[in-house]
Amino acid sequence: MTERVVWSGRPAHLGGYRRRVGGQRDAAGTALIEFALVLPLMAILVFGTVDLARAYQLENRLKNAAREGGRLAQDAPQQVVADAATGCGGAPDNVTYAATHEESGAANNFTVTVTNETTNAPINGCTPGHSLPGGTRVQVKVSAPLHLLTPFISNMAGSPVTVNGTYEVVVQGS
Repeated sequence: MTERVVWSGRPAHLGGYRRRVGGQRDAAGTALIEFALVLPLMAILVFGTVDLARAYQLENRLKNAAREGGRLAQDAPQQVVADAATGCGGAPDNVTYAATHEESGAANNFTVTVTNETTNAPINGCTPGHSLPGGTRVQVKVSAPLHLLTPFISNMAGSPVTVNGTYEVVVQGS
């Protein structure tokens, strides 16, 4: 594109005309288009990093809860939930209570599963006393949902994603 530039005292053959090669308006438009193309990738990167940090934090919370439930499962492995009818496993004396009350705010969405690893059988309910022999391996698994923030990844992986924390103990006693 050629435009006429008026310089007083100069003839046309000495610079009265000049050729415009890319003006400032073109550079601003290019930067806007580049920003529009890069913004979704940057958003996925930022929200993905936040999701990874949240998943790591939740996994550590679940491991701590499973460890706390396992602490009780060493001595009372079959007191998984409280049973009001038999008076077994009252509030602080059952594995589920120990795992879900390890920290405040955890009781509403943590799921506790106790499994006899020797027989691969789940342990449910509450049996008073020490009914599993010493040396039996018991696994306490605590899981919770994680709702992802990253739209693209949550569509691919599904939201919520279940995060688990497990802890394995050996039953004490004879």
